[in-house]
Amino acid sequence: MTLLTSEHPISKSKRKIPLYLVLVVPFVLQIFAAVGLTGWLSLRNGQKDVYDIASQLRNEVTARILQRVTTYMETPQIVTQINADAVRLGELNLQDSGSLERHFWHQMQLFKSLRPIAFGNEEGKIRSVDRLDDDTLVIRVVDKSTGSNYHTYTTDNEGNRAKLIQVKKTFDPRTRPWYKAAVKTGKLTWTEIYPYFSSDSLAISAARPFYDNKTGTLLGVTHATLSLSQIGDFLDELKIGRSGQTFIMERSGDLVACSRLQKPFTISKEGGEEKRSRLQAIHSSNRLTRLTAQYLIKHFGDLRRIHGSQQIDFKIDGKRQFLQVTPFADTHGLDWLIVVVVPEDDFMNRINANTRTTILLCLLALVLASVVGILTARWISRSILRLSKASRAIASGQLDQKVEPEGIDELELLAQSFNKMAKQLQESFAAIPASCRSIP
Repeated sequence: MTLLTSEHPISKSKRKIPLYLVLVVPFVLQIFAAVGLTGWLSLRNGQKDVYDIASQLRNEVTARILQRVTTYMETPQIVTQINADAVRLGELNLQDSGSLERHFWHQMQLFKSLRPIAFGNEEGKIRSVDRLDDDTLVIRVVDKSTGSNYHTYTTDNEGNRAKLIQVKKTFDPRTRPWYKAAVKTGKLTWTEIYPYFSSDSLAISAARPFYDNKTGTLLGVTHATLSLSQIGDFLDELKIGRSGQTFIMERSGDLVACSRLQKPFTISKEGGEEKRSRLQAIHSSNRLTRLTAQYLIKHFGDLRRIHGSQQIDFKIDGKRQFLQVTPFADTHGLDWLIVVVVPEDDFMNRINANTRTTILLCLLALVLASVVGILTARWISRSILRLSKASRAIASGQLDQKVEPEGIDELELLAQSFNKMAKQLQESFAAIPASCRSIP
C-alpha cells in the first residue's frame, strides 16, 4: 500500500452547473430586467404624454374654432341690428333706394365676411348689395324700374349703380328662407341653412322684420347673410396633428362645414333644374368624418343628448382616435356641434419609432453584456480549471506542479498559495526515507 495513490475516486453525483453559467446567467438576467423595465416605463410614460398632448390639442383647436365661429356668427346679427336701429331712429329711409343701396354698400366694405346685405318688402321689391367670388360688390334690384325683373349692377367707388351686367326673369324675396324665417318669428332670428342661389356654397342669414309703428303692418325684412364656405376655409387652415380633422354639424347630423373642403351638400337634377340637398355627416365621402359621425350617433343614441364638451376615445380598424365634441349655441336658435378628431398614430408614430430604436439598443446592450460576461467567466473559470487540474495531478502523485499567476488579485494569491503548497509537499515528500515511502 502506498501513501499516495495514482487514482482518485470521484463520487458520482447530480449534474453540476458550469461556473461560467453561474457567473453569466444572473448577470445577463439583471441587465435584461433593468433594460426591459426601463424600456417599458419609457413607453408607458410616452403614451401618457401622448394622451395629455392630445387632450390639450383638442381643447386648443376647439377653443380656436369656437372663438372664430362666434365672431363669424355675431357679425350678421350686429349688422342687422344696426340697420333696424337706423330705420327706427329715422337715419335710414327704406323708401329711398339710392340711400339704402349706398348704406348697404358701405357696410359690405366694412364687413368682409358678409354676402349680401339686403332689404325686401311685401310688394316683392328688394335692394341688395352682394359680393362676388372675386370680392367685387354688385347691387341687385327688383322694383318697377327693372320691370319686376332681377337686375344686377356693378358699382362705382361711392356705392352707386354703374353697369347692368345681368338680368333674371324671376326672383321673389318673399319666397326666400330669410324672409320667411323673419316673418314667422317676428323678431331677429337665424334662418335655416340653405343653398345660396348665386354661389356654390351654403348660406345662413340673420333676418329681422320691420313693422309699421301705428298699424303693426309688416313692411319688409332686412337680412345679412354669411356664406358658410368661409367657415370651411378656416377649418381647412387649421393644423391638427398630421391627419386630424374637424367638422361642424347640426343636431340633425347635417354638415355645416368640414376641414377637408368637402361640399356639405349634394347636387341632383330634377325636371332639368339643379337641386341642392344637405349632406349628412354619416354619408360624407371622407372616411374619418363619416365613421366619427356614425360613432357619435351610436355612442349617444341621439346627437341632441350631447351636453357640454366631451372627450372620447374610439377605434377605427383597431386604431385609437382621439375625439372631442363641443356644442355651439346662441340665443337666436343656433345649435351646432363642433367635432375634432385626431388619430393616435399622428402622435405615436415617432414614439413607436423611438420604441423600436430603444428595443434595438436594449438588445445590442444585452448581446454585448452577454459576450463580455461569457469572456470574463471563461477567463476566470480557465484559471480555476488549471488550479483544479494541477491539484488532481498532485493527488495522483505528480508533485512537480506549478500554476502561473493570472491578472486577477484573488486568483494570483490563490496561485501563489497553491505553488507554495506544492513546493512544501515536494520538500516534505523528499525528506521521507525511501524505505518509508511504501509498505511491502
